[in-house]
Amino acid sequence: MKFPIVVENSRIPGFLSKFANANYVAVSFAIFIFFKEKRKEQVWRHEMIHYRQQKELFFIGQWILYAYYYLAGLYKYRDRYKAYRENPFEREAYANQDDPIYLVKRKKFAWKNYRG
Repeated sequence: MKFPIVVENSRIPGFLSKFANANYVAVSFAIFIFFKEKRKEQVWRHEMIHYRQQKELFFIGQWILYAYYYLAGLYKYRDRYKAYRENPFEREAYANQDDPIYLVKRKKFAWKNYRG
């Protein structure tokens, strides 16, 4: 079986959007990437970066660190959106989602370079 497993036209991003008061078009979770609609390349690259981050940290480690950086950002910025965008996992994904060869040249633990 090829990983990650891509699921298009999934209700999961919409459900999580309501729960988090956000507008997710895709979500990477463990071995799955769930897309709200059909897969778009830029969003796919963004979520593949998250998938690689999760693999590097044995999935649970990335979720723990993601929560830590988000909560630290929330405390620092007092703004949910800024806390989300300043998270090093998101910074790496947003900075490289437009680069079609980033996933080929990406070094392991590259997210560390995006810590504040």
